[in-house]
Amino acid sequence: MVNQTRRLLWPIAGMVTLGIVLQVFSLLAVVEIDAIADRSRQYVAVAADQRTTAEQFESATSLALVGLATADWELLVRQRTTAQALAGRFVAANTAMLQGGQARTGDVVVTLRGIEEPEVREALSSVWALWEETHAAHVRLLRSDNHSLKNNPDVERFRAAASRLTWALGDVSVLLQRRVQVESSRLTAVHRLTPIGLFLLMLGSAAFVIWRILLPFAASTEELARSEAALRLARDELEQRVAERTRELAQANEALRHAHDGLEVRVKERTQELRDAQRRAVELARQAGMAELATNVLHNVGNVLNSINTSASILDERLRTLRVQPLIKVAELLESHRADLAVFMTEDERGRRLPDYLVKLGQHLSSTRDELLEMTAALHRHVEHIRMIVELQQNYAMSSNIVEVTSLQELVEDALRINAAALGRHGVTVERHFAPLPHVMVDKHKLLQIVLNLISNAKYAVNDNPEGERRLTLRVERPTEDRVHVQVRDNGMGIAPELLTKIFQHGFTTRKDGHGFGLHSCAIAARALGGSLVAHSDGPKKGATFTLELPYRPEGQGSA
Repeated sequence: MVNQTRRLLWPIAGMVTLGIVLQVFSLLAVVEIDAIADRSRQYVAVAADQRTTAEQFESATSLALVGLATADWELLVRQRTTAQALAGRFVAANTAMLQGGQARTGDVVVTLRGIEEPEVREALSSVWALWEETHAAHVRLLRSDNHSLKNNPDVERFRAAASRLTWALGDVSVLLQRRVQVESSRLTAVHRLTPIGLFLLMLGSAAFVIWRILLPFAASTEELARSEAALRLARDELEQRVAERTRELAQANEALRHAHDGLEVRVKERTQELRDAQRRAVELARQAGMAELATNVLHNVGNVLNSINTSASILDERLRTLRVQPLIKVAELLESHRADLAVFMTEDERGRRLPDYLVKLGQHLSSTRDELLEMTAALHRHVEHIRMIVELQQNYAMSSNIVEVTSLQELVEDALRINAAALGRHGVTVERHFAPLPHVMVDKHKLLQIVLNLISNAKYAVNDNPEGERRLTLRVERPTEDRVHVQVRDNGMGIAPELLTKIFQHGFTTRKDGHGFGLHSCAIAARALGGSLVAHSDGPKKGATFTLELPYRPEGQGSA
């Protein structure tokens, strides 16, 4: 019996060993091919990130040129810094793909080995050459004395180089995608071959088991059946005793369940009452907080929405007048001469004039696109300010103060720039009287909220004045050593003496479409800054002056 068992163990052990070896081999192959495919996918991700980086580099260069052309030095410096960071990121990624090293895909840093395929390396070398050409065009464009956005050969050369670079990066992505597909095909082939080998091994194992195990087992089954009959009798007797005991336990469990159900119902009822009371309390608190927050947000956001509406209207008008119809006519003309295009372009007068026409049309569309981009950037700035106002009001709700180093003159200029569209639309002349003051420590978001509201109110106050006589005067000064003033004066409708004590009350307004929230929130913000907001007017039709007085805290000294 022992010898027979040993003879059975050797074939079984051999088949088990063969199966383990096959599984280990297939697992190693799958792991290796999957690692290669994963590296290929990393190359694809890095190539896609390079293309995105190149597009962002082109956009940052264009915005820097806009800042240079419009003397917006803040925009110029910010976009040049962004372009330099993007250039470093592009060079690092291309070097990592050619020679190995670290590269970024989004916010993830991956470690690459240098690509060895000649075709991909050649394409990456071409990308490198195009990048050097694009970067050189970028440097030449920003150093050029020609800052024009239209008919600028440096702009055209830069855009052409950037376009070629983007196309080359697209070719690299296609090559790398093809490589991923090849590695995936290999992995699929290994996956398909592994089940076939396992199936053949299972067939051999099944034949061996039937021949050496199942047939001898059938002979012993009859003997086991006789023993099973005796065991069945003993089991039936045991099951009868278990059934009786089970019925007793079920009766006891039923009694316990009834008692538990009654207790559970009472607990659920009490819990539901507590939840309802808590929900009502939370809802009342939430509604009160929302009303307080909405009161402050609606007025401030409304001021900026006027500028957004103006920019959107101009953008809509420019889009409606965009010369797209001539381009459609050119396409229809070319389509009608598809069969004899060469003859049409060389012999027909319209065909000979077509290239010059397309060049002029392209220049017009390019300049129009630049204008639309500038308008879109203005919309983004207005939306960003709305976001800032909302965050400011959220900060009020959380009772947190952010004290920063701030230039009062620059802050007032920012407020004027935000209201520039509305002031220009209303024909308001702005006068500035800014005393040279050092930077101060102040919560500039709250201060900006106050100045924006005062400028907006002054703009509406001069609406009834004739065109050419609508004037707004802003003054920044330091009357004493420890106080600074920001003053907004208009020559508009003025304020009656009996109203000077009411205009800062919540809900009070003299405008038909006013809400009465703006000056009230400004007064609260002024007190939060440790200062005060006062109004003065000599009477109706004599203008009004709003003076914001703040404590002077020089740079390096926080709030007390």
